[in-house]
Amino acid sequence: MTDVQLLSAVLAALYLWECACWLRRGSVAFTTWLARSWQLHHPGSLIGNQRGGFIFAAPLPPLGTILTANQPPLSLSPGGVFAFVSVNINPGLRGTQSGRFLRFDEIREIRARGRKLLINGELFFSFFSAALARHTAADLEALRQLKPAQREAAIADRLRSALDAKTAERRWNKAKPLAKPVRLLSNALFFYLFAFVPFLIWRFGLLSSWLNLLLGLFALTAVTAFLFRRAHLRLFPKAEDERFTHTLTIFLAPTSAMRAHDALLRPLVETFHPLAPAKVFLSENSFRDFARRVLLDLRHPALPVCPRDEPQACATEAHHRNALRVAVEKFLKQSGIEPEALCRAPAPLDESCRAYCPRCETQFTNVDGQCADCGGLTLLELPKTSRATAA
Repeated sequence: MTDVQLLSAVLAALYLWECACWLRRGSVAFTTWLARSWQLHHPGSLIGNQRGGFIFAAPLPPLGTILTANQPPLSLSPGGVFAFVSVNINPGLRGTQSGRFLRFDEIREIRARGRKLLINGELFFSFFSAALARHTAADLEALRQLKPAQREAAIADRLRSALDAKTAERRWNKAKPLAKPVRLLSNALFFYLFAFVPFLIWRFGLLSSWLNLLLGLFALTAVTAFLFRRAHLRLFPKAEDERFTHTLTIFLAPTSAMRAHDALLRPLVETFHPLAPAKVFLSENSFRDFARRVLLDLRHPALPVCPRDEPQACATEAHHRNALRVAVEKFLKQSGIEPEALCRAPAPLDESCRAYCPRCETQFTNVDGQCADCGGLTLLELPKTSRATAA
């Protein structure tokens, strides 16, 4: 293998690494390649762990789009904040959580430092992004300033805002024209590095063409960084640290510049509950399937629903789950979906199936049992009419 071939192989490996996106448990990704249809992705189970997993963006032109959304990471109640949520929108058991709990009257200071949420100067929760940490810190500070009697309504308002599909759609429509020139430059850089550069080196040799190729690469990454910064400023005016870091990385690293549109668009809907962008991007059937899973998990969360014995922590978890369930059911009704019809018992797989897990819907032949995959949830009996139909 020649030096040029080795350099090309290293460049391709670094680019493929840029296409790999880490996704935490409690998050989902929405991807599209040709902008004709969207797919929903959960954290990968083959390349991942209890905290999350990798998913991969489309590596070939037109390079596609990836967006991420997150379920509320903290349980909130009028009395306190709990670093634990019992619900999990992803298949399988929930990810690891710290379970820290503080009453609002114990909180003196709330601030975000990078991706970390600091309460009273101590680490309370680590987020996937700095923007989500800032958003949560601002919400908690606003709640702390309220009287306990006012917090319940304020928490419900925040959950409704996280499920505002129209706002998510407006944000997407605003971002598309801003991201278009960044995507065009990213695609141009892809063809430049993986087609134009190898051809010129093959045709004229590296020694006679390297300077011109380097100047061309510098021009493409510089313009991409400039367009990225301009679009990022319009979409995320408060994200100064992330904007500086991404702009510098795009300018200095061609492989990052080829995925500049991912860095720009990925956080676009990350403060929304995944149901909101799912309503915008997924087909009707895909949205209903995802909504069914979310609602079943809210109504029948995996056990244990609370890792602590303190009554206030348990009450905070229960309050958050109930408030989120109410907000989700209202959102589904506004979307033309009846929650009770969505959550009806599944049809039996065959005549031997007599019970099912109300969360994951695995079916069993024994009525008196529990679902080990969901922490020991009690099974529900399949309706007799459904069993008779299957027989």
